[in-house]
Amino acid sequence: MTLLDCREVVRVYGGGRRRHTALTGVTVQAEAGEIIGVVGPNGAGKTTLLRLIAGEISLTSGELLVADHRAGTRAGRRAVGFASDPPLAPAELSGSEWLSYLASHRAGSPQERARLATSAVEFAELGSFVGRRIGSYSRGMMQRLALAAAAVNRGPIVVLDETLSGVDPLVHRRLRHQIARLASTGKLVVIASHDLVTVERLATRALVLWAGRIRADVAAATLIAERVAELTLTGSALATADRAILRYPGAVRTGHGLAIPLRRGLTIEQVLADLRDDRIPVAASRVRYRALEDILVQAAAEERVA
Repeated sequence: MTLLDCREVVRVYGGGRRRHTALTGVTVQAEAGEIIGVVGPNGAGKTTLLRLIAGEISLTSGELLVADHRAGTRAGRRAVGFASDPPLAPAELSGSEWLSYLASHRAGSPQERARLATSAVEFAELGSFVGRRIGSYSRGMMQRLALAAAAVNRGPIVVLDETLSGVDPLVHRRLRHQIARLASTGKLVVIASHDLVTVERLATRALVLWAGRIRADVAAATLIAERVAELTLTGSALATADRAILRYPGAVRTGHGLAIPLRRGLTIEQVLADLRDDRIPVAASRVRYRALEDILVQAAAEERVA
């Protein structure tokens, strides 16, 4: 079942000299049970996309449906549980009071409201902190509260903006498990993060945003299936590396040499032989899985050329 249908979405801020296009022609569909990781540099449009899905802001043009409702309508907002960064919660309330308030908009009875709030506290592992004033929360506790607030919503879509950043490693691991469990119940989870390793571990798909456009839509299984030859070059070899980049599609410079995708039967042995023929000495080499970092580096290289 398609829960997210985003077609040629454009979002523009301001006008005249201050006009800024945050998203351009974004098209993506996502199904129930998926975990979509949204990655990209600062200013790529990640938060704008998430806020559009949640109905927090309106699109400039295009079409955006969430669970068959137009994003931003009352039905559309009810379909999405949104954890913003930073979480928007009144500092003078306790976590328990804030979650009870949110649950009151989703529950038909006081008993159901209490059940929703309690399950959200358990989901985000707020524990005894839920009774404290929100203004006293640490960064990590605020992130857990945001996750709990998203969980209160009973809609089929959960949108998380950097919600796993700032929590300690053990809690991070448990929350990843909880998010995966949400998807296993048929919800669609969309999570934006600068933590590429977390996205690789958690997401079933990754959207790579760059300058407001989707540069790649990558299935997790595709990353695992692909290999990259990572080569360390020194001295004059670094100066002649552009010859190798021209030879291999998708090859990019790294801080210490080259990363070359091993596609269509290309092997590390063939790469090393080619470089020897080109008189490009290799100081060290290894083969690893392709990573989201490779895709971001390639997008950056393409942006410079453009």
